[in-house]
Amino acid sequence: MKKSIILISALIFYCFFVSAKGLEKVIVEKYYISDAKDAAATKGGYLPVGSVTYRIFVDLSPDYRFQAAYGVEGHELRISTSTFFFNNSEGSIASNYIRASTLKYNTVMLDSWLSVGSASNGTTGVLKSQDTTSAFENVDGLLQNDDIEAGIAIKKRDGIEYVSRINDLIFFGIDQIANQLFGNQSIQTKGQVFSTINGSWACMGGATGRDSTNRVLIAQLTTDGELSFELNLQIKKPGEKILNYVARNPIGDEILFPGLIFPNFREDKSLDK
Repeated sequence: MKKSIILISALIFYCFFVSAKGLEKVIVEKYYISDAKDAAATKGGYLPVGSVTYRIFVDLSPDYRFQAAYGVEGHELRISTSTFFFNNSEGSIASNYIRASTLKYNTVMLDSWLSVGSASNGTTGVLKSQDTTSAFENVDGLLQNDDIEAGIAIKKRDGIEYVSRINDLIFFGIDQIANQLFGNQSIQTKGQVFSTINGSWACMGGATGRDSTNRVLIAQLTTDGELSFELNLQIKKPGEKILNYVARNPIGDEILFPGLIFPNFREDKSLDK
């Protein structure tokens, strides 16, 4: 994917590198921390005790739309962990492909995936602190941990709301590696890396958040290791030019946004109330 034709192609970690318009913040929400009971329930896949589920949101200015997270030559897209990413056997590489009806079983809700707003087929993902609906009740009695380090317990508010329509997610050039790391629960090789300099996950037409805060969920990642990522984003407001935000070394009209690198900013608990 050439740079000139990039596709339209609780505890919260909070980015404080703020732009005047377009991409305002990157929010990394600590969604859940697994306990011994979760780990003992092997149906769905091996989930180590203390695994943390993170959600990545992009906070956009009003009317802006998320179009793609991408990697091109000179701007690597990279997501990695010092151990491995947890993948439930009933999950998928993309949230769009997960049936909402399965979220109530075993540890499906903690599956690792990429997204353009949805938390499953038929639902949207929001910050737990913004969730106004009832949480899914886990029929297996799991996901009950209320560790203060993860803020609001997902048994109370799970950051998942039903919607009538979800955004279509499209992969460009990353299908194989996405399947390797986010589609296969049997791979537990330590030091897993998802990387591309020629691909993206994207939303044709662009994705917006479910309310005026315009926060779009773009990934959920579960690991018992150290998570890190480096992203580049393409966004657009109807009637205006495309904006490309990069983690490093901007060229031309590209906009440097250091908050696209994690970990690279301090923790903030203020949103999770």
